[in-house]
Amino acid sequence: MSQAVQQIRGLLDSGLTTEMIRAILPYLSGPDQILLPAEHLTPDTTALLQDHIDRIQARIECLTRNRDRLRGYLAAVRPEAGEGAVRS
Repeated sequence: MSQAVQQIRGLLDSGLTTEMIRAILPYLSGPDQILLPAEHLTPDTTALLQDHIDRIQARIECLTRNRDRLRGYLAAVRPEAGEGAVRS
């Protein structure tokens, strides 16, 4: 499998849409590098990436709330387990 295919699959796996990947594809230079000069970052691409960041942050906040609720539930139903039994 070519490096470009691996990069695209990795970007898809990380949640980027094909539209986002199409916007940054010309600037991929390695598995962990996007060399996008500021003068090439269009307002549309900026908005696209910022919207994605905002969606990721919303998911993180939702997952954090759910984790904390589950911890509270476990602490209520298994108080003898103590805080040490619940992992981060």
